[in-house]
Amino acid sequence: MKIFRIKTNSTLDITNINLAIGNFDGVHIGHQKIIKKLVQESKETKIKSAILCFSPHPRQYFTKNFDDFSIIDEKTKISLIDHLNVDYYIILQFDSLLSSLSAKEFIKDILFKKLKISNLTVGYDFKFGKNRQGNIDLLNELSSKYNYTISIFKQVLHPITSEIYSSSIVRQNIKEGKFETVSSLLGRNWAMQGTVVLGDQRAGKINFPTANILPGNLIKPKKGVYVIRAKFIGKYYNGIANFGERPTFDGKKLLLEAHLFDFNQDIYGKELTVEFLTFIRDEKKFDNFTLLTEQIKKDIQQAKTIHSEK
Repeated sequence: MKIFRIKTNSTLDITNINLAIGNFDGVHIGHQKIIKKLVQESKETKIKSAILCFSPHPRQYFTKNFDDFSIIDEKTKISLIDHLNVDYYIILQFDSLLSSLSAKEFIKDILFKKLKISNLTVGYDFKFGKNRQGNIDLLNELSSKYNYTISIFKQVLHPITSEIYSSSIVRQNIKEGKFETVSSLLGRNWAMQGTVVLGDQRAGKINFPTANILPGNLIKPKKGVYVIRAKFIGKYYNGIANFGERPTFDGKKLLLEAHLFDFNQDIYGKELTVEFLTFIRDEKKFDNFTLLTEQIKKDIQQAKTIHSEK
């Protein structure tokens, strides 16, 4: 997959593409079905498949809130889309110049002149251009003038529950700690990954050593204790993790603390991926370390029971 990072006034040497527009945050099952259809139709018509995403997300650009929103980071998104065999991944910088384009200017300057689309694939409720004035009707109206066809995709529903696959619903369930639902919407476990940092080492002193990761700017899960699965150098380990501020230790910053079962390696400064499986309980401040230790033992036993049932 070729990756292009462009601005509104950039030039791009591609032509005759089947383009899907969307940010595809999370690359959930609904996104995957749309992308697979895009790739299949592109192969049948012998043209290149392409995806256009905006960076930053328009909502982030206008709210100036670049934290606690994205479901996955860009590197993970690109990897997931690449595995779906898309030919081109185009990242268009969302800035003041792009945001000032009218809907008709977006079609003419971006879709026609810059991207030279042959077919456009968008959602049924797609809005674009300054003040979101552009819609499907306008795209249809100008399709003959700029020589492109349009494919419209509707909401993708779960075949059993009829639940809508949408990024906003995924975000909502992450914030509520409902990771069984998150996994079913994504088609995989949601993960937080990063470099293991040195903590205060208090957990080690009570015989529950943890690998600590700063949460970064992804969406934040509900504070509490989770059953997790961690990946380190290609190998998976079962475990338990606390995400929160560690109130018993008077913590003041968010931290993911993962305790891995049957694991005894020094991984400070190394990359660790932690997959969230099941929420066990809310984060709680204990009156002393003895009560905390007793609770951790119960949490670990519960987590091991859940792991054995999966």
